[in-house]
Amino acid sequence: MAIGDAITGGCACGAVRWRAVDRGFRPYACHCKGCQTRQGSAFALNQQVLVADLVTEGAPIEGTCTGSHSATVTHVACPSCMTRVYTINHERPEIATIRTGTRDDSPDLVPAFHVWTSRKQPWIALPDDVPQLETQPATRDEWMALVLPA
Repeated sequence: MAIGDAITGGCACGAVRWRAVDRGFRPYACHCKGCQTRQGSAFALNQQVLVADLVTEGAPIEGTCTGSHSATVTHVACPSCMTRVYTINHERPEIATIRTGTRDDSPDLVPAFHVWTSRKQPWIALPDDVPQLETQPATRDEWMALVLPA
């Protein structure tokens, strides 16, 4: 896959589909308590896309909660199977965070870095050669420098 290519995905039942442009945002694993709880798993595997490049088909539902660093986050999900397909952090409203498990090519994705490792499950062993942050970057600029390749 190359920057500028289309990426596609959807929910478990197929009622909600999405399409976006790959702008080179790197996939990452988030180990925060919020991701653990909302995913029902040990972490969430995410990748960001520009909202302007994201097209959703179907009739997803939305819910809002407070995420890490007290940010307001809108979650977009399928009303039938309840798969969460993406979120929008109100501190970065131009960016959607795709749940990479919903990507059609999800088996090909490997996290480029891990955030909130201070809250990861103790039985998870992270690779030594992948960047690990105890929390997440404090500013939007620091976040963008992390998710976009140099």
